[in-house]
Amino acid sequence: MRRILVVDDEELVRDLTVLVLERAGYEVISAASARQALELVETHSIDLVVSDVVMPDLTGVELLAEMRERRPDLPVVLMTGGSPDPERTTNALELGAAGIVFKPYSHAELRDAVAAALV
Repeated sequence: MRRILVVDDEELVRDLTVLVLERAGYEVISAASARQALELVETHSIDLVVSDVVMPDLTGVELLAEMRERRPDLPVVLMTGGSPDPERTTNALELGAAGIVFKPYSHAELRDAVAAALV
């Protein structure tokens, strides 16, 4: 079973994301911050990271850059709110994001982005 790490500082969003992915058949662990996520990546076998972009300690894009340094093979899907920002999207894709999901996203959009990133 593939293990996914969900990173979001908003508990409600994090819990819903975990629930959607568990129902899709994945094993899911979660982190409330990017720093906590970095610790979990060091201590757990993780197949994919799904991270919010706007967080208080490190942004999701900064987390993505750090993941590229530590685990270049680890796919990262970013979740971001508001209207699609072409500059942010381009920057994340240039850094190697496996996908970007725009909030509010449907459960199907999230599942599809995760499945595509795990191929």
